[in-house]
Amino acid sequence: MKHPFAMALALLCSLAASAAEPAWRDLFNGRDLTGWKIVGAEPKAKTWVEAGALTGHMVRGTPEHTFFCTEESFGDFILELECFQTGGFNTGILFRCVDTPPSATVRLHGYQVKIDPSPTRRWTGGLFDDYGKNWLWLQTLKDDDRARSAYRFNEWARFRIEAIGRTLKVWVNGIPTAHLLHDKYSRGPLAFKIHSFAANGDPAQEKNLIRYRRIRILTSDLARHAQPMDLPAREADPTQTVLPKP
Repeated sequence: MKHPFAMALALLCSLAASAAEPAWRDLFNGRDLTGWKIVGAEPKAKTWVEAGALTGHMVRGTPEHTFFCTEESFGDFILELECFQTGGFNTGILFRCVDTPPSATVRLHGYQVKIDPSPTRRWTGGLFDDYGKNWLWLQTLKDDDRARSAYRFNEWARFRIEAIGRTLKVWVNGIPTAHLLHDKYSRGPLAFKIHSFAANGDPAQEKNLIRYRRIRILTSDLARHAQPMDLPAREADPTQTVLPKP
């Protein structure tokens, strides 16, 4: 029989360990769209749940982006998820989204972690301000070979996004890709984008899809669980060129 002091000490150690564990919350149950909605004008891209993943499929003649969007809004958070991209599927992870006017051609604006379909540019994990038919790159990966090598097509990739105040951090497969100081957007839902697709677009693109799974979020005790990053923080350059979207 254990000594009472030893039992009490073991209990205290167990409680301390439990208190140190982050209070992750799953945002996706792996079965259906509970807690999620599909945002976008008709006709929308194809969306469904398959093999425990949110799955999206581009469809020709889709005039604007379609989004898997959380019903809940978030301000400061730490988010982790896995993504699987095939071919040239153009997608990204939006956060702190805001609704747009009914006249807009895109239903959501916000920060976007780019998942880059270009095998040569390889800017997956970069950050831009996504606002309709234009984007403003806030942090690219063009001078960071380590970050550009983090992501690979046709494999599950792990993303971690920390948005705490105006500090935004992104990791792809454990490799830091973005560390930005910016404060345009403060609160809103999370969303995964399925890109618009012109009616005369390449039909081969319709074979491509995107999958998201193991989506979890932390919204409390963030300072304790934020990870250090060896990528220096930088202020977004207000003189960055606004580029037209393809």
